[in-house]
Amino acid sequence: MRTNIRMSQFLEAVQPRARDEDVPDAFRSIVRAGWTTDGDAQLLAALRSGYSGGGRTEFDDAIHYEATVNGRGMMDYDLPTSGPERLEELLRRSLGYVCTGLLAVPPTLPWPMLGYVSLAAGGLEDDVLTAHVTFCSRRPDQLPYVGDVDAYTHEALLEVSQEEAVTLLGNGR
Repeated sequence: MRTNIRMSQFLEAVQPRARDEDVPDAFRSIVRAGWTTDGDAQLLAALRSGYSGGGRTEFDDAIHYEATVNGRGMMDYDLPTSGPERLEELLRRSLGYVCTGLLAVPPTLPWPMLGYVSLAAGGLEDDVLTAHVTFCSRRPDQLPYVGDVDAYTHEALLEVSQEEAVTLLGNGR
């Protein structure tokens, strides 16, 4: 796992785990619908079908198309608006979703997938911690979605590979 300093501090503060049962039902449904391709892009099928943009031609590369279509804010309406419980539950839900999504990637897809979790201030007044999760591929012929994780200072950021997802989900059970 690659993390920036802010995410490392969050992870130390709450000791989150990655478990399938922490994933909200709506996000489990997304994973159960599986993965598909759109040209050279690897997408979660449920999110591709709901994408209203113009498709792959809108983007310079497949990686940014994947990150856009596959990205979602983590459900948080049922959580307290602040405090360690919010942070811990957002991390658990997000890590669980990232890991289950990565484990569902079929071996037939040509490029390995990465999952990203970001935590940042959001809400109407930028005073509520929010989480965002996305998935995109790693390709030798394209710049990565995130090059230097430590360069991200406006949000806490975590990158998980498919191999790491196996370990994370296994340790959380």
